[in-house]
Amino acid sequence: MNTYKSYLQQQGKTKSTIKAYEYYLLNFISWLDKEGVETENVTSKEIVSYLHYLQKKGLENKTRSYQLGAIKHYYTWQIKLENRGDNPARQIVLKGTHTRKLYPILSRVELEEIYTAYEVPAEDDKRKNRNWFTKYVLTKKRNKVIVSLLINQGLRTNEIQNLEVKDLQLREGKLYIKGNRKSNERELELKPNQIIDLMEYTLQVRNEFIKYYETEPTKLFLSTPNGNKLKVENEISLDIFKGLSTQLKKQNKKLINLNQIRASVIVYWLKKYNLREVQYMAGHRYVSSTENYLHSSTEDLQKAIEEMHPIG
Repeated sequence: MNTYKSYLQQQGKTKSTIKAYEYYLLNFISWLDKEGVETENVTSKEIVSYLHYLQKKGLENKTRSYQLGAIKHYYTWQIKLENRGDNPARQIVLKGTHTRKLYPILSRVELEEIYTAYEVPAEDDKRKNRNWFTKYVLTKKRNKVIVSLLINQGLRTNEIQNLEVKDLQLREGKLYIKGNRKSNERELELKPNQIIDLMEYTLQVRNEFIKYYETEPTKLFLSTPNGNKLKVENEISLDIFKGLSTQLKKQNKKLINLNQIRASVIVYWLKKYNLREVQYMAGHRYVSSTENYLHSSTEDLQKAIEEMHPIG
């Protein structure tokens, strides 16, 4: 239990939460003992049965959800110790409890279509002689690169905003993302077409933007010049993402916002990589944050479990 306690401390749990989780886990193990089931042999069926047992005792969904959380963390810890290869509780979600907002997941094909459908005006565009057209094209090219980082690396908007030129490693085909109090640093691979687009952006588009700055900025993505000289601290504004989101939603009626893109990317990763790899790629500080997305990636399996063992 002390080791489990240390694990929970590493996950950032408070003293009161750790104490409650230890209590919940002991109750679960005691129930398993009465049922004649060893903790290492537990399946989702036993966990669902235990939750049903708690429901019969009159425990509300919120309380049962806390106990389910303790069980999930226990088996995640067991995976960490290499005592198990799976978490039998990870697909189970209690109905009627407050959970993080889950977005309708876009398929990989739909994500690619978002990128493909975002058009950059051609050189022979009929508007090419208008005064604003050059900056308009530069803005579109910049935004297209941003869209590629959203759908391929699943970056948050503030992470894109804070990228610096030195974070881009085109020769190695990688991108470094700084960590902060909410996320971990990480280094992600770029796709071949991204390397080409980013090279064009840094050598052409960004250099055109720099002409409008008082001194050379270090940020990778810069605001569109409005005619006046810009100061270095005027890096790309979050308003740009609002406008980009509006444009993308016009292209794809299924798109709700940019957070939905990130959620879809993480769910796609969970189908290809293991939990720890996805935790790193997503920049999650705690594996429990990554596990939240497993509900979406295992929706069909969850429905089957609920049909066999209704619990809420």
